Amino acid sequence: MQDRFIGTFMVRLLTIALVLFSAVALQAQALQQKLEFYLDGKVGTEIVKKGTYTVSYPDADSGTLEIKVGKKVVTAPFTRQPAEIVAVSDKMSYRDNADGTRSIATITPRGRKYVLVLQ
Repeated sequence: MQDRFIGTFMVRLLTIALVLFSAVALQAQALQQKLEFYLDGKVGTEIVKKGTYTVSYPDADSGTLEIKVGKKVVTAPFTRQPAEIVAVSDKMSYRDNADGTRSIATITPRGRKYVLVLQ
């Protein structure tokens, strides 16, 4: 009875350790960078005002971009496309909406050789 308890306990402990290690490994793959937004623009339904924000996204060809706006986190799906040169500054492109507002279409983080295309 005691051997069975110890065996079950060890399996559960090993499972918890594996889950924690996986969570840390996945978090380590996320890129985080402060970006300067030069114009107000929508991301999804939220407006991101002109300013500097912390942006996080996975180091992958697609995923979810997160922009920390005050206490809120604004998210948007993205796809990554290669750029011809390394960006020397943060660059954004915008699209005009029918209601007169702008939406952020692409983000090119400074020091990176790719463009994040927001959907």
